[in-house]
Amino acid sequence: MKRLRSILSMALSASLVAGALAMTPASAATTLRAGHLQPPTSDQGIAIDFFAKRVNELTNGEIEVQVFPSAELGKSIPVQLENLVSGAQDFFIETMDYFKVWDDRFGVINTPFVFRDRHDHFRKFLASDLFNDIVATVEERGVVFLGKRKYNWQRAGDRGILSRTPIFHPDDLQGYKMRMFQAEMPIKSWGAFGANIQVIPWADVYTAMATGVVDSLTTVVSASYDNKHIEVLKYFTNVREYFQIIAPMVSKRTWDRLDEAQRAAIEQAAFEAGELYTSTSRKQTVEKRRKAQWELGLSIIHPALGPWHDHMAKTHAEFEEQGLLPEGLIAKVKAIE
Repeated sequence: MKRLRSILSMALSASLVAGALAMTPASAATTLRAGHLQPPTSDQGIAIDFFAKRVNELTNGEIEVQVFPSAELGKSIPVQLENLVSGAQDFFIETMDYFKVWDDRFGVINTPFVFRDRHDHFRKFLASDLFNDIVATVEERGVVFLGKRKYNWQRAGDRGILSRTPIFHPDDLQGYKMRMFQAEMPIKSWGAFGANIQVIPWADVYTAMATGVVDSLTTVVSASYDNKHIEVLKYFTNVREYFQIIAPMVSKRTWDRLDEAQRAAIEQAAFEAGELYTSTSRKQTVEKRRKAQWELGLSIIHPALGPWHDHMAKTHAEFEEQGLLPEGLIAKVKAIE
């Protein structure tokens, strides 16, 4: 009888263990952290939230992406990129405006007035062997670009100068206090126009404008509408400075831990989110430009661009003479048809 009770007890214990195992997921989801600098309601924020959702769906719940908007993981591009390289942050989704510090050739992407147009010249450059080689060099630093040769997170709005007083001509910038971000070519370029450059993280721009530390910045209207800059600065001079692509990036440390199916799912999610970003960016650009003008009194100036391009052509040559950009690089880019 004792032996029977012992057998029944063991059977019951085994049954309870099996039941507990059945209720436990086969494997817990891997949680990855994604950061960006814009508010959740921005075109970028909407697309990144969609990206996180699609990664979870496409990996059948194996990967959960937590999104940290509005510079929560670091106030500036360099800080979040450092997080990415170290593995402290898994994804960073932001513009390609910083990478010249890792490869001088990358500086051409945010040097003003190099590209003829957004949809033809700029996109062909992004798909070119030249740009692919530049990206490969940058990736050696510990980041992986998603969507190579088919980058589709295309920002719709033109870049220009948001300012306290009207700007019509390059001469109007002499001594003008201008906020700039941590990227060498825009700093050097607008300094060459005579602006008094102040390098300030994006998260601190509103305070800098409100307190008079700066009187202008280069931006797109939609991003500055989202971040309330137009409450302070009321003039936007559309110079079509350069065209922007948002870059979804993943830490190489994270990428190396993923299997092929997970990598493919992340690439697919990034591409789908890029399609959403581009359409949302177009829609929000129109809506926010209208609201900025009608609700906040923004005046949009369309200057003659000839003087801006003529001034910058001389500066392009000086940049190559000084070694800021490799000799002949701008000519190679402009030759892309």
